[in-house]
Amino acid sequence: MLEKILEDHTLWFRTKGKEGDRAILSGVDLSQSVLKDACLVEAELMGAHLNDADLRGADLRGANLQDAVLAGAQLQNANLEEADLMMTDLTGTQLKNTRLDGAYLHGADLSRAVDLTAEQLKEVYSDENTQFPPNL
Repeated sequence: MLEKILEDHTLWFRTKGKEGDRAILSGVDLSQSVLKDACLVEAELMGAHLNDADLRGADLRGANLQDAVLAGAQLQNANLEEADLMMTDLTGTQLKNTRLDGAYLHGADLSRAVDLTAEQLKEVYSDENTQFPPNL
């Protein structure tokens, strides 16, 4: 079923909504899912559980991940530009080479994110409730 949703979403994105369907996975438990290199641009993942998921190289530009749980997820080389990550749990998430420009991190917990650099955070939106690793 997930494979079909991803196929439909990729088609939706590539045809600018003329074909396929946008992925609506709000609140869905996708823990430990393998979504490597998946096209999830503008996908609806609000409140989804993506604990320990493999999202390496995934395209999540503009995706709604508000209140999602990505604890321990692998997001190396993923694109999260302009994604809504407000109130998202990113503890222990692997973020090496993850693109975050324009991402909304208000209230997000990145306190134990792995391989996160100051350079990645230059163009993000955050607030006093955003938790960053102590070294940043």
